Amino acid sequence: DVVLMRHGEAQALSYQDAARPLTQWGREAVRAVALELAKKAPSAQGVRSSPYLRARQSAEIVAEVLAVPVLADAVELVPTGDVDQLTALLLAEAEPVIWVFHMPLIGHLIRNLTGHEVYPKPASIFGLRLFPGAQTSNQHRLEWQL
Repeated sequence: DVVLMRHGEAQALSYQDAARPLTQWGREAVRAVALELAKKAPSAQGVRSSPYLRARQSAEIVAEVLAVPVLADAVELVPTGDVDQLTALLLAEAEPVIWVFHMPLIGHLIRNLTGHEVYPKPASIFGLRLFPGAQTSNQHRLEWQL
């Protein structure tokens, strides 16, 4: 199983997109959804995020709530990341990890894996069931959403 999260609400303006921090509301929304995620008792061994500030900040909050480490950033998780590369990375991950990243990539990834069209709002979380050996698209299942 895999848990995918869109980062919390970020400040709208910045000289560089990668440097946009979470808003106060974004921080609170991430904390609230992380507390709900904790009730689902995920077996995550850590939280991996995009190197963008808003995703890293979201990952830090989730990691704190779940008492798991923040893992090394993955450049594959940036908003312009390649969905096929990211699919391969997810399927190759040996440990259960929570992945924190951006639109439109999260929407494309979920569609690629499950066939479901989703439009994640900030701080939304999706639980997917990945089936071993199913390397092609639309063969995995969207189980739940927070």
